[in-house]
Amino acid sequence: ATGAATRAQSPRREPEHISWTKSGRAMTAAAVEPTRSGAGVPSTKEAAATNSSGSPTRVLPETRDKARHDAKYDKKKSKGKDADGEAGGDSDKEGGKEGKRKLTPLERCEKKIRAAKRATRSELSVSGGEWQKHGYAYDPKVLSADGLGDDIERISAKDVSVEEFIERFERPCRPCVITDAMEGWAANREWTYDKLRAKFGRHKFKVGSDDDGYAVRLKFNHIHHYVNDPAHMRDDSPLYIFDGSFGDKEGSQPLLKDYEVPKYFKEDLFRHAGEKRRPPYRWVVIGPPRSGSSVHVDPLATSAWNALISGHKRWALYPPNAGLTKPDLKPKGIGLDGESVTWFQRMYPKTRGKEWTEVKGFPKPMDCVQKPGEIMYVPDGWWHAVLNLDHTVAVTQNVVTTARFPKAWRMTKRGRPKMSAQWLRKLRTARPDLAAVADAQPWRAEESAGEKTSSSSSSSSSEESSDTEPDTDPAFVDANAAAMKLNRLFLGGGNAGGVVGDETLLEMARERKERAENEPASPKKKRAR
Repeated sequence: ATGAATRAQSPRREPEHISWTKSGRAMTAAAVEPTRSGAGVPSTKEAAATNSSGSPTRVLPETRDKARHDAKYDKKKSKGKDADGEAGGDSDKEGGKEGKRKLTPLERCEKKIRAAKRATRSELSVSGGEWQKHGYAYDPKVLSADGLGDDIERISAKDVSVEEFIERFERPCRPCVITDAMEGWAANREWTYDKLRAKFGRHKFKVGSDDDGYAVRLKFNHIHHYVNDPAHMRDDSPLYIFDGSFGDKEGSQPLLKDYEVPKYFKEDLFRHAGEKRRPPYRWVVIGPPRSGSSVHVDPLATSAWNALISGHKRWALYPPNAGLTKPDLKPKGIGLDGESVTWFQRMYPKTRGKEWTEVKGFPKPMDCVQKPGEIMYVPDGWWHAVLNLDHTVAVTQNVVTTARFPKAWRMTKRGRPKMSAQWLRKLRTARPDLAAVADAQPWRAEESAGEKTSSSSSSSSSEESSDTEPDTDPAFVDANAAAMKLNRLFLGGGNAGGVVGDETLLEMARERKERAENEPASPKKKRAR
């Protein structure tokens, strides 16, 4: 009875009209029309909040909904890529109990740098100090050149003609250091950190790749701060610019005018494949001490030249005819992390020991310290590693010349078949002599039985070349075996004209048999059974 009396005394609520926001959130009629006044039903004005001054503050439901929507949107946005398109979740505002505030330019810069570090080396904790876990910055021996030999021949561009260079270095596949070839370059004056910042401060340069293979970029303003900050310069292997698209982007294209391709490398056969189809071939390289490139071979049998504007680079080179493979130079189990400085600390000393030379029979490295104004020439097939001994600025390009064309063609045809077809069509018009050489090349000549293909760009510690295993695709084996069978039938056997021998054919047949046994049956074969 008491409950009934209470219900009778309670004012009867009018039914509320329900409306919906754009986000699907239900809201009452108070958000769309004034609420009818009545006993026990407060009006909108009566429901207003009171601020610190005591005056009523009107808080409508749609205002609350919008605030919630904005907060939700901002939260989602902070979890994705930042405003520069880089992963890391750094926004320009900081939250907390004190409320949001806009970051200062220095704080934004630091956030971008931390995001780039996380993206390029996700296995390392930035906040946990793992970028400095080895303490290489505190060890003076890491950047010392004491005791290193000077094993690479130096030549002057004033004394050696193009023809002599081809006969002495290109054809025999010998590296060298070229001097007196960079005189008059505007890069010698303009490519300093401060001048680059003044001209390209807002342009983004590539400093590595993330786990999905996407480029990680930083504005030069941020890079300038990074290389001048003592805390960041304690990183074991610092971030550095290794940008292969600088010549294609409007913001950095003016750099192309500041240097000239040396006379020995004017011939660039890959240009006939087309600028869009050809593989990456030129990079601007700007790095602090302890940055560099771990040991690798340049892709598609290309040769490389590296012109050093400022700083000093340490090189270690291994000849291609020594039988060295990637597992020999980058073995597992010794703590290599893909970084140049770690390779020089942990693997390089092993390549100078007795086990390396006497037991395994491998050659010692050829050492060299490149100085400003010098150009390093690295022929195709040479394993090489580079370590920056101080702040360096350089430009490098990969080339294919007539003297090294046969091997480059074989590697490209296996590694980039579509591009090689386009390349050959262009060569038939521009260089019919080389097209004839290409037509006469077997898939794998006797001297290239150990060749490996790699179509990726190289020379960056975070994007080094990946040397894949020889092609054992059934289509390749079938085509090559058929061609070699015809060669034996019509040429009477032997190895004239670069014909593949029987041992190679037997190896190909074994590879084909193993692949066929391991390959799942096609639907047609299953139905036939």
